[in-house]
Amino acid sequence: MAFNPIESIDDTRLDPYRQLRTRNLTRYSQRFIAESRPLVQRLLESDYPIESILVDERYREEAATWVPENIDTLLVPHDWIEELLGFHFHRGFLACGIRKAQPTIADAFQRTVGNIGWTGMLAVGVQDPENLGGLLRNAAGLGIRDCFLGPGTADPLSRRVLRVSMGTALKLHLIDARELDLLFELLNRYSISSLATSLQEPSSPLENFQRSGPTLVMMGNEALGLPMELQQKATHRVKIAMELETDSLNVSVASGIVLHHLVRISSATRLA
Repeated sequence: MAFNPIESIDDTRLDPYRQLRTRNLTRYSQRFIAESRPLVQRLLESDYPIESILVDERYREEAATWVPENIDTLLVPHDWIEELLGFHFHRGFLACGIRKAQPTIADAFQRTVGNIGWTGMLAVGVQDPENLGGLLRNAAGLGIRDCFLGPGTADPLSRRVLRVSMGTALKLHLIDARELDLLFELLNRYSISSLATSLQEPSSPLENFQRSGPTLVMMGNEALGLPMELQQKATHRVKIAMELETDSLNVSVASGIVLHHLVRISSATRLA
């Protein structure tokens, strides 16, 4: 394993990792950070380009057993880690990935042609990274590749989202859907049903919903839910009935229930 020992903390190759607590890389920087060995390994398994891997010198022997030879691997003294990153970090490994081009809305919807079982997920206003990470992990676990990121939604490749999703976000199509008028225009063009999750009336119990073809599930944020304008545009509105005076479920929990119903229950019943 060929490491590149870094001799100065001011080395520009360290810039992507500098002060991560206060200077998180955003979608506009064309970079993102994976932290901890499991996430770095999932990045290596993905088709995202990698700029470099940073290794704490205390983990040098471990890194030699799994880090590929063809990746620029930066070896830094353990004593630099906290100063460099801006927080105490003890997982030993970070990597800087390069963002890749993602499909457009039209690209994704073209895959629905002849595919009656296609399911997509749209997140609107999901600003909390932990909630978005949970949504993406649920989608990946149920085989939903096309995930649309609407207005006000967090960066799907931010450190926290990537960590909560356990790296599954790297397996998904992360589609910019901030132009909702275009989204609905293409939904109509491709005859794709839209399913709004709502506690407002009129909405039907989820367990009564039966899908009939390609379907896009729309999820709003935990505080305000899905905007009423989108609920009114949706083909269907469903709710998860609440008991014991519970207001609602966490959005990532609710998404798991709704997506499971569409992919595993409604589909199985429809095709039986």
